[in-house]
Parts: sequence; C-alpha cells; structure tokens
Amino acid sequence: MSLYNNIAKTLSQKGTIGSVISGTTSITDQAGRHASNIMGGGELAQAVGKIGAATATNVVRNAINEHIPIQAHRALNLGGGVVGDILQGDINNAGLRILDSGLFNDSLPGMSAIASQTRYWGRPTPVFGGITPTEARKIYESMKRERLSKKNLYLIEVSSELMGDTLSPWFNMFATDLDYAPYTVSGEKRRIGGAIVDSVQGNEPVELRVTTMDNHYGVLKRWYIAHHNFTASNDGTIGLPYLYAIKFKIVHSFITEESTLQDAYYDIGWFRPSNIEYSLSRREDAMQEIQMTFSQIDTFVSR
Repeated sequence: MSLYNNIAKTLSQKGTIGSVISGTTSITDQAGRHASNIMGGGELAQAVGKIGAATATNVVRNAINEHIPIQAHRALNLGGGVVGDILQGDINNAGLRILDSGLFNDSLPGMSAIASQTRYWGRPTPVFGGITPTEARKIYESMKRERLSKKNLYLIEVSSELMGDTLSPWFNMFATDLDYAPYTVSGEKRRIGGAIVDSVQGNEPVELRVTTMDNHYGVLKRWYIAHHNFTASNDGTIGLPYLYAIKFKIVHSFITEESTLQDAYYDIGWFRPSNIEYSLSRREDAMQEIQMTFSQIDTFVSR
C-alpha cells in the first residue's frame, strides 16, 4: 500500500506536471550521485554531479513549457489532482476540484464560485479556533437568542420590622455596587495515611456589602444607624433580632418589580448591621458613597 499511497499523495499535491518534474529530479539526482562516485567522490566531483543534475532537470522543465501550453498545464494538473483524490477515496474533494477549476463555467455558470464557497465553509480555519465556518455559524445561531445577564441590572428590596419597606426604592435607586457570596461551604482537609480526605463542616454566613449614595439629609445613613442602635445599643444592651433583622431580596437582571420575570434568579436572606464606612475628600467633586456591610443572621431561614 506504500506505493499506492505515494502515487496518490504525489498526484493530489503536485499534479501531473509536478509529478513529472519531481520524477525527473529524482532520476537526475541519482545519476548525479552515480557520476560523482565514478569521479572519486570528492567535493569537486559532487559539485560537478549537482550541476549536471540541475541542468538535466531544467532541460526537462523547459521542454515541457515549450511544447505544452499553460492551459494544458492546468488541465493536466487538475486531472492529476482529481486522480489522486479518487485514489485516496476522497470523491467529494475530487468533485469540488473539478467545479473549482472553471471547466464547466460555460455549461454551468457560477459553479466555480459555488465550489470556492463550499471549500470556505467546510474548511477548518485558525480564525474560528480550528473549526469550520459552518460549525462556528451553528454555535452562533444556538447562542444568539440567549439574553445574557448584565451586572448593572439588579433589583434590591429591603424591609424590616423596625422601619418597614419605605426605603426600599431608595436603596434600589441609590445603590451603585453590591457584593456577596451567597453560598460558601467551610471544611478542612484530614490526612489519612498518605491520602487527603475532605471533611465538610457546613455553610458559612453571608457577608453582604452595599455601596450606595445618599441624599442631602442622610436618609440611608439614619436608616442604618437606627438598625445598628437596636442591634447593639451604646448603653451596652443587645436588642431582639425580630426588631433589627433586615430582609434583603436581590433579583438579578431586572431593575423593577413589574419587569421581573416569574422564574428570574434571586437571593433572599436575613441580615443584621455589621459596619458602615464613609469616605469624604476635598480633592474631588463627586457624589458621596457609603459602604454598608451586613452579616447574615442565620443560614436556615431564607424567607
């Protein structure tokens, strides 16, 4: 099968004219080496042998170019490529090669352009990560209908027993950043012999960080301070959770209750005040931002 594969590969890659020249080059190279050996095999003999081989190859190439016109070159190379594809069992590529040659443009106008397009859409390319344009288009078609979630679209609903939900619209309008990790599992690694085993201990409470602006009268500051005083008063007493507990509902990808879909993703939890931080500066004329931190009261009540 090696001779068969070599013939098919030569015909497919070089065409008939290329195969003839390649075969001539091989023969003249062997003759040159033989002549070099007869002359003693020295550097001068090798140089003379190479010159003779190159001259013989050029004679064959010039003879082919003199007696066979360029159109015949293309036809012979096309035929050689088609034969090579057929020998390799690639009937589809042989057909595309014929259509792409333009031989049937008179009887079938535009077939060469169709063949070129077919080759383009069916050939893997590095531009699309090594896949064909057809496969890339299928991926695009499957994903273009999906609406991606945007980080700047979210809805915050805030309510508590102490102050109700009167400031929920203020939070939703003034909040600029929101960071939290809703699901955190703690654990440790235990060594057993030469192996490591993971030992899960349970869920960790969520830390909710809200960056928000405020109005001139400090409405959100006063709201936070009121809940803080009921959590841990300055007189040293601790309040009851049902008074200072704050319910947060965070809806992703939507900014109003009316626009929220029924199956939209959201997180709900009960939190208490943990920390508030102000940042003031006379070096810039910008809106004041407040950093509020809330700590989850428990991990088993979500409604």
